[in-house]
Amino acid sequence: MVEGHTGTRPARFTVRLSAASAKTVTVRYGTQDGSARAASDYSGRSASLTFSPGQTAKTVTPAVRGDRRREPAETFFVNLFGPANAAIADRQGRGTILNDD
Repeated sequence: MVEGHTGTRPARFTVRLSAASAKTVTVRYGTQDGSARAASDYSGRSASLTFSPGQTAKTVTPAVRGDRRREPAETFFVNLFGPANAAIADRQGRGTILNDD
């Protein structure tokens, strides 16, 4: 994800079920700092995702904050936890913010 110079841009993380379920599936998620810092480089967030029966994909979109500072690429993570009616195979997604200054 390229950070931009001003405003925010969504970083998209897709959370997928391996197969459709006949039950409602929920999972919690939260962002975690790597070299990128919440509130200065991206908007940290946590919430729940709810998959209705038959749904297999949902998107999490933390906002990346633009700036005009020259800096190396930075990373942050989206962690999944607390599933209901499912098991988590891959608990962490990694986002990379690419500098464009």
